[in-house]
Amino acid sequence: MSDLSPSFVTSIAQALNSTHVPCVLWGHYLLNVHGVPSIIGSIDFVIPDGCLQAGVKALSQTSRITPCQHGETCPSGPQERYTPPPAFHMHVEASEVAVGLYVQSETLWFLPALDESLLCPQKPKLPPYLVLASDQTVLPPWRPGRGSGVFERIEHPVVIPQSIVLLEAFLRLYARDSAKRIGSFAMPMIGYMEQYVDDDGFLDAKQLPEPLRTFYMELREGKKPVRQWTKELKRALGMPDEDPEDHPK
Repeated sequence: MSDLSPSFVTSIAQALNSTHVPCVLWGHYLLNVHGVPSIIGSIDFVIPDGCLQAGVKALSQTSRITPCQHGETCPSGPQERYTPPPAFHMHVEASEVAVGLYVQSETLWFLPALDESLLCPQKPKLPPYLVLASDQTVLPPWRPGRGSGVFERIEHPVVIPQSIVLLEAFLRLYARDSAKRIGSFAMPMIGYMEQYVDDDGFLDAKQLPEPLRTFYMELREGKKPVRQWTKELKRALGMPDEDPEDHPK
């Protein structure tokens, strides 16, 4: 069985940081930390676009992480996915669990650039949109029927986006990719954030910037058909007003 423990995730973050690659936890592991009971098939991090080659080298030198042997048929590769693919991935040895690197321009492009202040992160010095995965003041504990929750007793700090930032990311990703095959994943992610994070009191929707706050509340309340809501969201964010039904999957 693959090691999906917080200590293993921490070791990957430490390997990236030690080679001067700032990183932020991403993907389904991040959902679990925020309390969403998501199945984990990969351990993903967002890194600066310019650090991709250094990140690849860091993963290649990390124990228990091996190159992908599946080529284009790998479920983590762009050909087989229904979610945005990583820029690069490897695998935890003897398993199908991937370790993926995503670049900031494809994931958290609306945040300031990730920089070297995150190489040895400390809670008081983090920007307000980021927290440590071990911060018990803002993250939920483990609870039955929920995700893993906050990290405990880790050797190296792991940086994660605040729950409100993760919700914002899913809203923006949905607006950006709704006309593509990979765009459909973001809508259930928004629903998970509503059900398991917002409804449990670990997210303050009032912190969403406009127009996202208004659109999120409309979606929660079911005021409009999703197709109409999607068109209006894309227009509000200045994105091309494309209809998914006009494009082949």
